[in-house]
Amino acid sequence: MKEKAIFVNPFRMLSPKLDQEALRLETLDEQPVSASVTLEEGLLIMISKLIEMARLLSKALVSGTEPLMRRCQELGQEIDRQEKLLTSDLVAAKVRGDLLKGLIRFPYRLERVGDMLESILQCCRIKTADAITFSDKAHDELDELFSVLTDMMVNLRDAFTTPNRVILEYVIGEGRKLNVLIEEAKMAHWERLEHGFCAVEASSMYRDILDSIKSSGEYLVLMSSTLLEMASRSPTEAGAPAGG
Repeated sequence: MKEKAIFVNPFRMLSPKLDQEALRLETLDEQPVSASVTLEEGLLIMISKLIEMARLLSKALVSGTEPLMRRCQELGQEIDRQEKLLTSDLVAAKVRGDLLKGLIRFPYRLERVGDMLESILQCCRIKTADAITFSDKAHDELDELFSVLTDMMVNLRDAFTTPNRVILEYVIGEGRKLNVLIEEAKMAHWERLEHGFCAVEASSMYRDILDSIKSSGEYLVLMSSTLLEMASRSPTEAGAPAGG
């Protein structure tokens, strides 16, 4: 998703000079929480930690491995702390009203995705402690859902550094796909439960996980839609869709 339907980057309006070292996306999940990062850097760090958290959770739901769950908990706590720092900076900064209104929800929405993933982590801990099993089909469904959710996060992260209409529209489209897959998973789950292929104690937990994934996707779509709305109001379009 690298087509050049770009527009002005609202984050760089607040922080035009970026620390290039902090933009190494492959290692951002390891970056410590900091009060000194720019808004863009902080958001990139948050979403990179969310991507890693989702990837680890997908594995932990199958394996129940304690180190994976412990790392997920650490990432969730780091996301929480970074959100508070970024929101405090935005409130304290002298930012024009329309820009602040668009941007101030971004740290909060990423933090809410973290809350949803922490809810899944809690289910994972209970599942492991109580030796609750999911069917192979349920695990296959979750693998697909986590794959779509992670893909949405990766593309939204790309859009943070190079706002791109095609990427943002892709994230929104993937959000619609995610909702369809979740509804299909719910229907398949009820059929398994009715036919005795799903343990009763696993049922509510599985539905809780599906609801948390759905809420996570909705927050990602909200952020993508907000960026598109800010672009439509921007007086300085940075470019148009490339030909060919």
